[in-house]
Amino acid sequence: MFSLSLAQLRTQAHRLIATALAIIIAVGFVVATLTLNETSKKTVYGALSSQYLTTDAVATYDWEQTDSESPTPQQWTQIGEKLRALPGVAAVALDQYSYSRVQIEGVPGATYGQVQTLADSDLRWQKLTSGTWPEGDGQVVAAADGSAKVGDRITLTLSAVWDAESGKETEPERDVQATVVGLTDRSSSIIMEGDQYWTTPAQNQAWNAQDVESIRIAATPGTTPADLTTEVASAVQAMPGGESLTVRTGEGQAEAVARSVSGNNAELVTVLLVFAAISVFVCTLVIANTFTVLLAQRVRELALLRAIGAAGGQLRRGVLLESFVIGLTASALGVATGIALAAGVSAIASQFESVVPLNGVAVTAQPVLIGLALGTVVTMVAAFNPARKATKVAPLAAMRPMDEEPINTGRGLVRRALGLLLGLPGIGIAYYGGTSGDLMLGAVGGMLFFLGALLLCRWLVPIAVAGVGRVLGPLGQVPGKLAALNSTRNPQRTAATATALIVGVTLCTTMVVGAATTRASATALIDDSYPTDVAYYVGDEDAPATLAGTISGVKNVSAAIPVEAATVDIGSLPEYSVQSIDTTKSASVVRSDKAGLIPEPGTIVLAEYLAPELGIKEGDPVKITKDGRSIELKAHLVFSSNVNSPRVTSTDLAQLTDQTQMSEIWAQLADDMDDGQLAETLRAIATAAADVDPNGTLAGSAEERASFNQLLDILLLIVLGLLAVAVVIAIIGVGNTMALSVLERRKESGVLRALGLTRGQLRWMLLWEAMLIAGVAAAIGVVLGSVFGVLGVKAALQSSGAVAISIPLAQVLLILVVATIAGALASVLPSRRAAKISPVAAIASA
Repeated sequence: MFSLSLAQLRTQAHRLIATALAIIIAVGFVVATLTLNETSKKTVYGALSSQYLTTDAVATYDWEQTDSESPTPQQWTQIGEKLRALPGVAAVALDQYSYSRVQIEGVPGATYGQVQTLADSDLRWQKLTSGTWPEGDGQVVAAADGSAKVGDRITLTLSAVWDAESGKETEPERDVQATVVGLTDRSSSIIMEGDQYWTTPAQNQAWNAQDVESIRIAATPGTTPADLTTEVASAVQAMPGGESLTVRTGEGQAEAVARSVSGNNAELVTVLLVFAAISVFVCTLVIANTFTVLLAQRVRELALLRAIGAAGGQLRRGVLLESFVIGLTASALGVATGIALAAGVSAIASQFESVVPLNGVAVTAQPVLIGLALGTVVTMVAAFNPARKATKVAPLAAMRPMDEEPINTGRGLVRRALGLLLGLPGIGIAYYGGTSGDLMLGAVGGMLFFLGALLLCRWLVPIAVAGVGRVLGPLGQVPGKLAALNSTRNPQRTAATATALIVGVTLCTTMVVGAATTRASATALIDDSYPTDVAYYVGDEDAPATLAGTISGVKNVSAAIPVEAATVDIGSLPEYSVQSIDTTKSASVVRSDKAGLIPEPGTIVLAEYLAPELGIKEGDPVKITKDGRSIELKAHLVFSSNVNSPRVTSTDLAQLTDQTQMSEIWAQLADDMDDGQLAETLRAIATAAADVDPNGTLAGSAEERASFNQLLDILLLIVLGLLAVAVVIAIIGVGNTMALSVLERRKESGVLRALGLTRGQLRWMLLWEAMLIAGVAAAIGVVLGSVFGVLGVKAALQSSGAVAISIPLAQVLLILVVATIAGALASVLPSRRAAKISPVAAIASA
């Protein structure tokens, strides 16, 4: 039997293309997903490990590990000094940083950058690509991917320093001059945001660096990182402020940060693996259908082998051996395809800035072994049932013409009952998970509902096809009517043809609807949190009143308005700047106000962190005083990051004073600009504003919205490209099932030809039948996909705010049309083969 099985593989190789393609695509999908996950992990870890390459121990404040407050700047410094005295410590680096407004000489506009402390050589992890390291006062090195270049003169606006206990300003805001003397390579800032600068510890102290990221420690010769970590941890816990610090080895800290950075990537990989599992399920259906076709074509050959003495068990083992060889060979090709696909995706993604960085491709043994095992096992499992059915047929019965398999009503009833038992609770769980924001619960409910729907499709699809056939069949004249009848004569075959296509269309529609809903929801969330596209912070007190008009005159700026401010007493807070909002004018530049960032008459919008200082809560009265006048407004508290200053309406502030000063310019940009147009518009605004207000700073949500849309487009492109494999597999399945249908009805086709049906009419009948089945399957998939897409996004984003449901009708209709046409095209080759057989030969061979 071994030799016979290998001979069958050689002679029937052309018939195994569909099976091999399905296995290659499904295994490639799984391997690509796992490889991309491993690549992303290693890229993130590689980028972070350079920071801790010369670090043996790290003490850092880990908010995920403790509820205690972070040490004060003085405590950080004291801890660092005491650690230097430990016997196992060779060097200590205090990683201090601060944020400053940065103005590069000769470059219009300004940005915000981070100035960090450059450690001594023992713990210096940055790599210099040009220039020199800073040695004296006023010298910095910059990250190569920033705006500055060697030799640039920059002005840093240092923030004021406040004493936490007294609440008084100890150091005023001031400008300092610096020179860029060197550039570091990209790996020095790959995980960081904004422009990065480094300077000497003494210089950074003089520039009021207060925040500390971590303390990095190098060990003396002979001291292991583990021993040093234990020694440092014991010492730190006994120091004031040290109880809130976590001490790890350098490698352990790199892994911890990598896990936090790649958290979103892990969620994406989980989603892709779910789709990969469904694609494997589709692949299983296709392989089972393919082997059913192959064994139906070989039924007389198998019967002859049975007649000359071969046992049923031998034949089954022979077929399973064939499936093993096919599965292993195709899986190996699938592994290679998956690695190549991962390399291509990595190459594309590396061209963009992303929260999921990729660099090269990391191939490990795990994805390779999983791919080989998965493809081989799935092929053998899928081939088992067709092999069992084919070899159970008695030799003499198999030598007779093939009759249509009767419908097993008992099994049908069991499937319907099981479908209802899974589907009804599943949709309820999915809906609850979506409305409550529980992604895991929503996913479980969605899978239960989907499995139930697939089981019910065995019953519903033939009914739906029959109904559509009665309406559309007459349009195809005689072939159309025959196609409508044929599509319902064997409900099991019709359902099997439709099921694979339903899964593929459901997946694609889910992603399209989910992406559209995610985009709409995220855009609405950005609009709510950052209602203005551009916020220009005025730098000079004597900035001209025409500044808003200057900005509004820039191309692609729809409107711009000035925002005035005045200094008032807010409750117990003296001399506090409050913004005056003209609610009538603000409507022209504010995209949304669901977050309540624009004040209503009689209210004051305050950051939440001010509530404890004022001793108030939402809705409490707040007294505003200016020059002996006072008004009482109702407090509205919002997230601290959403407002820079308290806000009141211009009519309310007018009751206190008419002495205001322009503090900001709000502007709204034109919609539908690409990245190049947006960047050009922002540069034009910065240039135009810098001519009259050189110390101003440009900010706003336009770039954030564009970055999100770009990231979503990239992820959607990748995911849709991967999900297209499920549709390809489904189309292969339709072709296989149509081939089986043609083979089973060979005698019937011959009789129809003998009765006068032409070859063209026979081809048209089979094509019409495929279109009916594919159209119904695509319609069901579109409906299911739309439901899953909306529920999935609601489950993922409900906790972040309201979900804006968006159904892209044009794209959904395109999926429906393309799936119907693709299903129809899959029947072309089987129908051509059927039409070529003469009526006499068809009747005689059946």
